[in-house]
Amino acid sequence: MAGVVKGMDGAMKAMDLEKISAVMDKFETQFEDLDVATGYYENATSSATAVGTPQDDVDRLIGQVADEAGVELQAEMKTPDAGVKVGANAEEEREEGLGERLRALRN
Repeated sequence: MAGVVKGMDGAMKAMDLEKISAVMDKFETQFEDLDVATGYYENATSSATAVGTPQDDVDRLIGQVADEAGVELQAEMKTPDAGVKVGANAEEEREEGLGERLRALRN
């Protein structure tokens, strides 16, 4: 790449269109080679680091660690009540209050 940049500087100083075209072709070739190499490395890296552990193994390990620590997972991980809406009621009340104020202002 450094050679291409130097070649480009020389071609631009001389303003020789054939030299500029040759340098641009060389740059394009090197850029395509770099793109192919980058794609290959990205593919190799992603396949090497892809998660291939089955979910059952993960769950089993989490359970084992929890047992060793003396923690009950179900007791620690509480599920939210289906009937409770956190924040939704407050937002609805706020909207209703604003609606009432708007109606009062219109009258």
